[in-house]
Amino acid sequence: MKEVDRMRVLAYAGLAGVFLATAAGAGEELYAETHVAAPFEEEPVTLSPEARALPPGTKVARIEFARGNVEVQLFTEETPVTAGNFIRLVEEGFYDGIPVHRVEDFVVQAGDPTRVGRELPDLELELEPDARECKRGIMSMARYAWYDEETGERVYGATSPTQFFILKLDTPRLDPDFCVFGAVVAGMEVVDAVEVDDVIERLRIVTVGAEEAPPATVED
Repeated sequence: MKEVDRMRVLAYAGLAGVFLATAAGAGEELYAETHVAAPFEEEPVTLSPEARALPPGTKVARIEFARGNVEVQLFTEETPVTAGNFIRLVEEGFYDGIPVHRVEDFVVQAGDPTRVGRELPDLELELEPDARECKRGIMSMARYAWYDEETGERVYGATSPTQFFILKLDTPRLDPDFCVFGAVVAGMEVVDAVEVDDVIERLRIVTVGAEEAPPATVED
């Protein structure tokens, strides 16, 4: 390599390093500002009729936006690892206050508070086998992807442990590479209307049959 070319490569590498460091710093700041569990009170929740019709004991993820709520049945028995990881993050308040960062004609995606690929430290999630198709309304975890330079084919890598998506269209090309761990039972009109920067005000897990238990009362 010529000396001029070598210096040019080093210069580009240095600029890239500065850019990535700046992006990461901005991401860390945004992460600190958004990734704070809100002090919500545990008030009783009333699920939609569609969710209440599910078998008692079914876990439902209720995603609360300013424009409305989305209720997702979680397949905890079919995909215990993926659903269990998601439930734990929800219960820790990870998703509260996080904006939606991706909206396309076929998908809505959230779960990255920094928008620079930040994930929870030391958290990994393996792709879990499932038997469901990637149809409109399903929920799955995102995966890192790139295009092979030689074949031009899309290649999938590790599964994101925090970023989830909901499909707005049937997308069979995703079937072999993504684990379906939930499906919308109410609020698809909200999913269709969601825009980038819409904030998940709160995300909580509700158990069918226990969502409307009133607080105990004491009679005189």
